[in-house]
Amino acid sequence: MKEWNVFSDAVANKPESRRASANFGKTDIGRLVRMGLNENPYGMSPKALNAIAETAAGSNLYGDFQANELKKTLAEYYGMSYDNFITAAGSSACIELVGNTFLNPGDEVLMCPTFAAFLDMAYIHQAKPVTVPLKSDLTYDLEGLLEAVTEKTKIIVICNPNNPTGTYVSGDSLRSFIDRVPEDIVIVMDEAYIEFSTAPDCESMIDLVRQGIEKPLLVLRTFSKYYAMAGVRVGYVAAAPELIAAMKKCPCNCNINKMGQAAAVAAMKDQEYYQEVKALVVAGRKYIETELEAMGCRVYHSQTNFIYFDAHVSPEWLRDRLAERGIMISSNQISRVSVGTAKENEMFIGMMKEVLENAELAS
Repeated sequence: MKEWNVFSDAVANKPESRRASANFGKTDIGRLVRMGLNENPYGMSPKALNAIAETAAGSNLYGDFQANELKKTLAEYYGMSYDNFITAAGSSACIELVGNTFLNPGDEVLMCPTFAAFLDMAYIHQAKPVTVPLKSDLTYDLEGLLEAVTEKTKIIVICNPNNPTGTYVSGDSLRSFIDRVPEDIVIVMDEAYIEFSTAPDCESMIDLVRQGIEKPLLVLRTFSKYYAMAGVRVGYVAAAPELIAAMKKCPCNCNINKMGQAAAVAAMKDQEYYQEVKALVVAGRKYIETELEAMGCRVYHSQTNFIYFDAHVSPEWLRDRLAERGIMISSNQISRVSVGTAKENEMFIGMMKEVLENAELAS
């Protein structure tokens, strides 16, 4: 068994534990068409819904604290071992679990601009987040990350495809990068959106875990996006058994309720349904990108279920004008819209044309 010298002081000598949000302010998002949270508008598999209903009747009794059936299902699906997986209540809980396991005060967490929960992970553990700018095409700067490594670097985070930009780096680039990362640095691959990708070279790094890579590599996945279970809260980490064993020593380990476990197992076994939904999402993504470009927007082509774009107006102004018309999008440095149903996508494009035409008249 390999001995990894990467764990935090908090878990180094601790036995395994038996247990393991976005702020919307005063906005009433219930009245809006939700195209700002990267949710799957088509909903979860009917088989997953049935599993929830069937399991709910026994909710007076505790579920399986270790999510054994879910881990076995994941292992079978990926052709890996049960010991390669740990589960948690969604991506954020997985990220919290990573911080609990590996970070000490003063450590550095290296990343490009990405999902804000990784900043929280660093701050909560008194570590220092170090952010390397994205490249001009808003893709991760892998060379920049390597140049920023110091003796204090403990974790490197790569979100692929990235949130909020939707851009990606190729599998070959990632494998080359991972080969050059020092062996005492934990590499965290956040693949929350990768099931939506269609580019042949947008590849999961789970294969490296399956092959037994001799580096501390963690691959984070969630059921919130592709599997349309955002409100159910199920996520997991794939890694070497030695890394998983250390993570089991931490809180956040045994925290998926029995309905979530049952739904996730059923969803994994209904890939035909999700392939049909993916086709709808990909078609909607292409439609929105094409229409936005026709309006003169700068579009960053996506491998996710959302599109990052610059309409050449204030993103906050655009967000507010669309909210007045009944559609919620999000604003960061620029704007981001989630792919909705065909009807919602057409509604969004129609309102975008109206808003931008009014903006031109006002100027």
